[in-house]
Amino acid sequence: MNTVLLDKQDGVALVTLNRPSVRNAISFEMVEELDTCLDELASDKEVKVIVFTGAGDKAFVSGGDLDQFLSVRTKDKSYPMLMRVARLLSKIDRYAKPTIAMMNGAAIGGGCEFAAACRFRMASDKAKMGFVQIGMHIITGWGSGTRLMEKIGTNNALELLLTGELFDAAYGKEIGFIDRVFPHEALHDKVMKFAGRIADKPLAGIEAYMKVAKMVDSGLAREVCIEEEIDLCSSLWGSEAHYDVVQKFLQKK
Repeated sequence: MNTVLLDKQDGVALVTLNRPSVRNAISFEMVEELDTCLDELASDKEVKVIVFTGAGDKAFVSGGDLDQFLSVRTKDKSYPMLMRVARLLSKIDRYAKPTIAMMNGAAIGGGCEFAAACRFRMASDKAKMGFVQIGMHIITGWGSGTRLMEKIGTNNALELLLTGELFDAAYGKEIGFIDRVFPHEALHDKVMKFAGRIADKPLAGIEAYMKVAKMVDSGLAREVCIEEEIDLCSSLWGSEAHYDVVQKFLQKK
């Protein structure tokens, strides 16, 4: 792959968006390579968590590659172009394994959209971000206006979307967009340690909790979610792994 670096270690896949000369702007080629990468990681039973970050220390993702995206001027051509990236972000949003945006620098426009598609967002205390699309006479074109409203509430989201103003990681955490903020120099180690704590657990349980989370996100009735949670647990109950752990516990007692 030319625009994406992949490193797999101890159950964690680190996916680096690797276009530092343009602050890791998303290109058509990157979309295709990320799509292929996600398919590979989905079927890899050794990988339990995916961490996305940007190459270098200046940007997570600066947005879409304007040289490519602005070559399209009409709705009949822009719609399929925007939908192609939106489908990629929806794949991340629906991913069966936890995804973490390790925001090591600026996340502007499409960069915030990419981050919004991930389950967790963990940022450097030096990171700046903003949904700046409205100032460019457009709106969020990859579906993340909707995602943002779901995650932080309609009015909090509208404050960011309607003003298009940049904000720092601390404010992002205050309104619920950012989950954790770390000192810039400690970001990588802290995020990878968190990912490792998840990767230390059984994949079947991780994927089951991710299913429950998506059901809750989708607004299904509470009792429906609870019944599905019990059904998932019953599917795992009595497996060799479960039985062995219980037996060891009983033997210790």
